[in-house]
Amino acid sequence: MSIDSRLREGLQRSMSAIATDPDEHLEDARRQGHRRVVIRRALTSAGVAAVVVLVAILGPAVLGALRGGQREPISSPSTLPIVGDYVVRLSPADAGGSGVPHAAGTWVLKLQGDGVLQLAPLRNGNLGGGPSQFQLTGSGFITTALAGAACPGVGSYTWFRSGSTLTFSLVTDPCPLRVAIFSSHPWRAT
Repeated sequence: MSIDSRLREGLQRSMSAIATDPDEHLEDARRQGHRRVVIRRALTSAGVAAVVVLVAILGPAVLGALRGGQREPISSPSTLPIVGDYVVRLSPADAGGSGVPHAAGTWVLKLQGDGVLQLAPLRNGNLGGGPSQFQLTGSGFITTALAGAACPGVGSYTWFRSGSTLTFSLVTDPCPLRVAIFSSHPWRAT
């Protein structure tokens, strides 16, 4: 017997073992398809429900953040022990180390409970300068006072208040002028 005839005979036996009646397997295929559709619909419904719950819970917070909503202050204005108006007098020697000799004189510092800070030299009774910001973290004090080309970055200090005296100690600050103003002498409450 040739190889060709043996292959044909083997293929015929293999094909006779395969059921070729499609109706026999059609009902199984329909059940499996229906089960997949039901599972897919259940998972989709569960996913939609989870998204609705997340939107209901997180939606107001996300909308507030996107709209630039009001932030909670670090602590309320009445509990910040540093809030108030202060003055300090810098001598020409204090100001000379800052590289700005005309910084000598009396400086006024206004600290508000909302984190707004005003710092300016007192000349003719006028507090010039625009508002800056400060943040308290325990005994830490971070400020953007005098920020700009003359004073890059932020200043970081520790602070201590005793009675009407407020003292700043340098932690790190790239601005010699701000260092001289804040930490040369204790500030006195007015």
